[in-house]
Amino acid sequence: MSRLRQSVTAHAGARDHYQLSLALHEANWLNQLITESYAPDWLYQSLPSYAKKRYCPGLPAAKISLSLPASWKTAKAHALQRDYSFAIDKAISLTALRTAEAAGSNLFLYSYYAFQAFQQAEQAGISHRILFQLHPHPLSVRTILSEEINRLPFASQSIRAEMEFSLADQRLEGLIAEPQLATSCVVASQFTRKTLIENGLVAGQIRVVPYGVDTAAFPQRRKVPTAHPFRIIFVGRMNQRKGLADLLQAVRLLKSHTIEVVLCGRGYIDHNILKEYKDLKIKVHEAIGLSRLVQELQQSHVFVLPSLAEGFAHVILEAMATGLPVITTENTCGPDVIVEGKHGYLVPIRNPERLAVLLDAAITEQNAWFEMGRLAAVQARSFTWARFREGIRAVYQDLVGTN
Repeated sequence: MSRLRQSVTAHAGARDHYQLSLALHEANWLNQLITESYAPDWLYQSLPSYAKKRYCPGLPAAKISLSLPASWKTAKAHALQRDYSFAIDKAISLTALRTAEAAGSNLFLYSYYAFQAFQQAEQAGISHRILFQLHPHPLSVRTILSEEINRLPFASQSIRAEMEFSLADQRLEGLIAEPQLATSCVVASQFTRKTLIENGLVAGQIRVVPYGVDTAAFPQRRKVPTAHPFRIIFVGRMNQRKGLADLLQAVRLLKSHTIEVVLCGRGYIDHNILKEYKDLKIKVHEAIGLSRLVQELQQSHVFVLPSLAEGFAHVILEAMATGLPVITTENTCGPDVIVEGKHGYLVPIRNPERLAVLLDAAITEQNAWFEMGRLAAVQARSFTWARFREGIRAVYQDLVGTN
C-alpha cells in the first residue's frame, strides 16, 4: 500500500465489528481508534463470548486510545441507569480531534461522533474530514415519517418515538451539520447517498461502500422448507418505520391463501399495528438468540422487509445468506445487493398491493422462488467484510492520495 497520511477513527461500542478501523490499519493508514472500551490483547482469549465483541483480531490494542471522559461517563450511565449517550459521543469526538491535531492526521469519523471534531478541524489544520454516514439524512427521514403519520394514524405512536422526532434539538442539529462539515462522505447504500444529495451535498462528495456479512453465522439451507402453511418472515423492530403495517396489509389482501407471518425482533413493538391486523396468523418472537433466528429463517419461504428508511439493513444480507429470496424496498440496501428477479424483488415504499402480487407469486411458484433463494445465498457470499475493507481502502486512497 502507498504511504498516505493516517487517520483517526472514533466510535463507542463495537461499531461494524471495528471493520472501518481494521481496513485502515491493514494498510498502515490508522493512527488511532478513539473509543470508550477495548479489551487488551493478552486478555482476549480468556474473555467470555459477549465480552469478546469488544476486541477485533488483527486490530491490536496499541492502536486504540480510550477517551477517559467517555469511559467515565459510560460507567456512570451503567451505574445510574441513565442515558449519557450525547455526552459520551461528544467526549469521543473531542478526543479524536485532539489526537488527530497532535499527530497531524486526518479524521475518518462515524456520524454521531463527528460534529464537535469537524467544527474545529479546519482551524486545527486537519484537511481531510471524512464522514461515515450511518443512517439516511435525518431531514429526509423526518419527511417520510411525517407523511406516514397522516397515512396510518394507528401507527403514529411508534413513528413519533423514532429518533428523528425524539432527539434533543442540539443533537439533531449536530447530525444535520455533520455531512456539511465533512470534506467527503462514505455511505453503505445508494439510498443513504440519495438522501444526502436531497439535502444539499454534491454527488461527487459521496462514495458508496456496502457492508459485508458474516455468512458463517447464517448457513445456507439445502432443501425446500416443509413448513405449512406458507411462512413469511420479517426481522427487525416491529414498527412502521420497518413497514410492518404494509406487510400485514399485503397478507390480508391474499385472502385465498393460508399464510403464517413470523415476526422476529427486539426493542419497541407497536402493539397498535398488531391489533389492527389481529385477524391474521402472526407469530411474534421477541429477543431470540442467533441460533433460533437462523432456524426461523431456514424454515421460512420468503423474507420481507418493506422498510421506509434504512441506512443499510444487514438483515437483508443475513436472510439471503440462509437461502431466502427477499422482498424489500428501494429505501434499503436492496438496490445495492439484489438483482431483481434473480435474488428477490424491490417494491416502492407504501405499496402493499405490489407486495401482495409478489407474495402470491412466491406461494404459487415455490420451486422457482427456492432457486431464487439459492442464488441469493451465492450473492450474499460475495459481500464479505474483506470486500468492505478493500472498498474503504480504495475510497481512502482516492480521497487522500489525490491531495
